[in-house]
Amino acid sequence: MQSALVCLDTETATLSGPPHLLELGAVRVVEGELVEHFSELVLPAVPIDPDATRIHGIDERDVREARPATEVLARFTEWLGDDWLAAHNASFDARVLAFEYARAGLDAPPQPWIDTLRLARRTIPESPDHKLETLAEHLGLEEHEHHRALPDAVWCWKVLEACAERLGGELSPAALLARCGGVPVTLAGAAPRPGRALKPRLRDLERACHERRRVRLLYGAAGAAPAPLEVVPWLLFGQSDRGYLEAECCASGTLKTYRLDRIQRLLP
Repeated sequence: MQSALVCLDTETATLSGPPHLLELGAVRVVEGELVEHFSELVLPAVPIDPDATRIHGIDERDVREARPATEVLARFTEWLGDDWLAAHNASFDARVLAFEYARAGLDAPPQPWIDTLRLARRTIPESPDHKLETLAEHLGLEEHEHHRALPDAVWCWKVLEACAERLGGELSPAALLARCGGVPVTLAGAAPRPGRALKPRLRDLERACHERRRVRLLYGAAGAAPAPLEVVPWLLFGQSDRGYLEAECCASGTLKTYRLDRIQRLLP
């Protein structure tokens, strides 16, 4: 494989709703050699879901001294530079990072991502399935701790090398991206959006998210008496044909998710 390429993996604090970065691992590969790595735990803005801990083994004790996502992403962006990116099931990791870049108000790296899941489906069709762990076993790769960001980033690189070899050997990142097919994954494409146009009564929420400005909402489910709610908006996003607001609840000081269809209006 020609030129520099960064293979990465993420672990999250949540399994549903808006993703929250918990661990970021990446390896830089130059001319087929691993030359350096990036590995950081992240102090998330929400509690770690116990079901997520059962997958990756990371709990609250592990992240007590960790940096918040804003600091970790700033360091990662500088470390990454202009190198190409790759990940296994890249749309998942891109969504995780895109949400965190949006929360942090940082410019996300613009380069497209090579998806080793797409490549493996095309080049390793005989594998029982194309999960990263299954591919590693199928290819006889060295065993390591599962579902941790840095070791999985190494596996992503090894799978990418195997795919490139089956495609003829020394290929540039651009050539590998072309072999992925479909629309290229980018952080801009994965960025959180409301999912549909905001109703006129809610349009000030976009500006409030950008400014992290406290607002008062009249909030309540249909058929129930709405109540005033004071929040600091972080971001707007869509999921399953529904729009949501992620915001800090001023009463509890915790980050929560609110349904846009339950916001009756913004109060003065």
